[in-house]
Amino acid sequence: MNFEVAHLKVAIGGCILGSRVRSFKEITSTQDYAISIAETDPYSHGMVVISESQLFGRGRKDKKWISPPGGLWFSVIIKSDVKTSSSLFLTYAMSLAVCETISSNLNLKASIKWPNDVLVKTRKVAGILISSAVRGKELEYCVVGAGINLNSKPQRLKRATSLIEHISQSSIPMEPFLASILTLFNNYYHEIQSGNWELVARRWKLNCPMIGKKIKVVGNDIQLDGLATNIDPDGSLILVTSGGQIVKISDTQYTSIKIKP
Repeated sequence: MNFEVAHLKVAIGGCILGSRVRSFKEITSTQDYAISIAETDPYSHGMVVISESQLFGRGRKDKKWISPPGGLWFSVIIKSDVKTSSSLFLTYAMSLAVCETISSNLNLKASIKWPNDVLVKTRKVAGILISSAVRGKELEYCVVGAGINLNSKPQRLKRATSLIEHISQSSIPMEPFLASILTLFNNYYHEIQSGNWELVARRWKLNCPMIGKKIKVVGNDIQLDGLATNIDPDGSLILVTSGGQIVKISDTQYTSIKIKP
């Protein structure tokens, strides 16, 4: 399925995010390419890099992300006034935009798993990745990437699924789907930019069934059971253990998180 940039630009209207697009048939990684642009082009704010397939797509902790044709693989460059302390909420904004687009465009119930996964029927359908550069106390840029199993069908991955497997259509048009994501992400980005990250957090929590549930967290140095109660302004998950201890879990501390029955 060929991606039509012109169709995307019509669909997003005056949205800044997506006003410039670089589209490829195949690329090593949209995230790596977007980072190289962000580091060299001071006017690259809002540029979207998209490819029909990736040779070396990657996810959280540099895990390999299989990216065949039919999926939606893209990265958005943010080079504007966002506080360093609020930059992590761009991850939440993107996962929320993807989740809401799935629900509204395909009439599917999607949910978010902290910190960066989007699920359909408990199986992963999308992942979000953020890369940032800080110079001194200033945030130079953020690149927010997303990999969505749209029309591609993951092979040999029991915990993954594809959107096309859950609807009666033969294929999902990419351009209007991405336009919806970018429009929502653009709106949430402006809320974060203005300091209203709580609005994003509130809507994110409504779509994250993990919040309010008992969970088990396993990491290299931790193994905790407790109640997931909230997310912190720095993006950490707030856990209350059975002993009443309040623990903040960052997205670098764990290897697995499961909701307990």
